[in-house]
Amino acid sequence: MRRRKMLLITPMLHQGGFERICAMTAKLLREVYEVHIVVFTKADMFYDVSGIDVIDLNLPAKAGKINKIVNIIKRTLRLRAIKKKLGINISYSFGTTANIVNVLSKTKDTTWAGIRGYGALTDSGIGLICRRADVVVSCTKTMEADICKAFVPKVSATLYNPCDTAKIRALSETQDDILPQDRAFLGREGALIVSMGREDDLKGFWHLLKSFSLIKKALPSARLMIIGDGEYQEYKQLADSLAIADAVLFTGVCQNPFALLRYADVYVLTSQTEGFPNALIEAMACGVPCVSVNCMTGPNEILADDFTKFCDRSQTYEADYGILTGIFTGEKNLCADVITKEEQAFADTLISLLRDKVRLDAYRDRAGKRAEDFGVDVYVRRILALAQQK
Repeated sequence: MRRRKMLLITPMLHQGGFERICAMTAKLLREVYEVHIVVFTKADMFYDVSGIDVIDLNLPAKAGKINKIVNIIKRTLRLRAIKKKLGINISYSFGTTANIVNVLSKTKDTTWAGIRGYGALTDSGIGLICRRADVVVSCTKTMEADICKAFVPKVSATLYNPCDTAKIRALSETQDDILPQDRAFLGREGALIVSMGREDDLKGFWHLLKSFSLIKKALPSARLMIIGDGEYQEYKQLADSLAIADAVLFTGVCQNPFALLRYADVYVLTSQTEGFPNALIEAMACGVPCVSVNCMTGPNEILADDFTKFCDRSQTYEADYGILTGIFTGEKNLCADVITKEEQAFADTLISLLRDKVRLDAYRDRAGKRAEDFGVDVYVRRILALAQQK
């Protein structure tokens, strides 16, 4: 039987959230579909897509309004020709720029426009995308509901990002990946709090450092580890000012963060906003209890069976699979003398949890089981079901 053909479209395959999902989707579906990937440029490719046909339009981003418009036209024409030549059945794009070109290049294919970040709802092309796409695919139900209300797409669906739980658990056991300086930090006594994310203001790490300084007063042996890309100089300076520098480790880029995650007593998320926080599920796959701010979007859908019961973003909830706390508000503040009520409340939540072994163990057990609901098998089944809808 002739396999249907799926085209995945992304601007690049560099390090990024929706780029990772694109590459992962290609590998998961290649046994079911004839899968091709189109990129606007192959520059700085990071993700492994060996065995997948990757087509380079060689039309990277350019500065200036006129150049951007010209790029859209060129990309659209080339993509339309590729769709016709290959006889594509489904074209699934990731990110605003790819979505625009996908819907404008439609031939006989069914176009899926993937909205992977909540910020995309304010992009200038979102209206066009939602009007022209055959299916608008969101990464959270909250995002889908807001898109339906504001833009009324033809068809909408939610596809949660996949998590390869088996692979993550295997990697978490690979101790050879741990650097000597990290190993020394992990070997110290005291509760270990971990967070992951690149150096970006959206991650709210100054809130985390200030909250941790309060935790240290109650639990003097506590430690904090932040895993992610960046120099973190201003945060290292803040840790110095808060007198917690000796208890905080910034690992930088880590090829196998899961080997570090398995040592965590609790995982925390302090972001101002998320599309879908993959790291939260990855931590749960490692059996780590989670405490997350209830930001837009994703944490309450991950940590609760019925997220609609946990929508007050100023409250703290003992949810089904982890704890949701009120969000942080206000501008970025690196002054060590300024501690907000929200930072104090976040610290109090963690102190209470770390002192309660029964609750901690219960959330640890539930975390591992919950991660399976976002496993790769579930993701593939949902895509296949969506593809069968008329």
